[in-house]
Amino acid sequence: MIGNPKVECSITSWYSKFEKDSLESTILCLPNDVINYIENDTTIVLPVEAINPSENNTEWVDGSAVDDDESEDEKTRPTFPEFSKKIQEAIDFYDAVFIKTNWRTPSDAIWVAPTKTLKCTTLEEVYLFLKSSDRVSDDISAIRNLNDDDNDVPLESCLVIKQWRDINPGNEFRCLVINKQLIGISQRDLSQYHKYMETEKYNIQTDITSFFNEKIKNKFDLNTYTFDVIRYKKDKVKIIDFGLIDEGTVKKTLFTFDELDKIENPPELRFIGEEMGIQPNTSNHFCAPQEVREYLTASANDSVIDFLRTEVQNQRIDD
Repeated sequence: MIGNPKVECSITSWYSKFEKDSLESTILCLPNDVINYIENDTTIVLPVEAINPSENNTEWVDGSAVDDDESEDEKTRPTFPEFSKKIQEAIDFYDAVFIKTNWRTPSDAIWVAPTKTLKCTTLEEVYLFLKSSDRVSDDISAIRNLNDDDNDVPLESCLVIKQWRDINPGNEFRCLVINKQLIGISQRDLSQYHKYMETEKYNIQTDITSFFNEKIKNKFDLNTYTFDVIRYKKDKVKIIDFGLIDEGTVKKTLFTFDELDKIENPPELRFIGEEMGIQPNTSNHFCAPQEVREYLTASANDSVIDFLRTEVQNQRIDD
């Protein structure tokens, strides 16, 4: 029996079944106090262990000195020692990571990152993403709503930690499946023209189709869905994620929703074939709060972490 489609697309539902064919992941259930921290406090206040990871820590991540005078503000900061320890262990294991929740990455919060990517190397950066992303909060709210609808098996909110890899965006593809048939394969990055796709199009289509037929088709529980993959090179494909097919997910491909039932010889591979086909990268349009933008405009060489440190120092002076 097929369960709730959205639940089936949660990484907690499918990862164990496809672990060998997916990017390696560490999945941590979000404790209730962390969920409350993410949802209920509108200010960006980082946990104690994210600011002072150890008693011996005397530097921020950029090497600048930490003021070790304990203020009243620090005494009242939130703290999640056990959960933070698990995150730190994953960071130590992978060296550099990126995070997501049950369905999505915090890509709307890239503005908080010094590198302007999802790459994290510290607890500080992980908590900044969790605290700053509406997508993270939306995933948590979606799970609460699903559980309120009397799911047979309650779904837990989770933090997924994966090793950071510098991946050529031209190797990522979104695949559309309808009634267990692979209908379309689309270049995932709609902002760039990748010249190699023209000469590799047959191999790309063949590799992804074979991977789907051998690894996914008879194992994934839904009949209609999307799946995202990375094709590193010939015959090497890995699953990134699964999702539902709707107008929103199809809009992020080179297909239209109305075209899907009219494709004559599936699967059809689509990619940007010339420079003029480049579209805007919508991820670049996510905005920081007004006060942060004003600070960053005035301090061109500073990051959001510098902004938060300034705010902490100001609070100490006020205290």
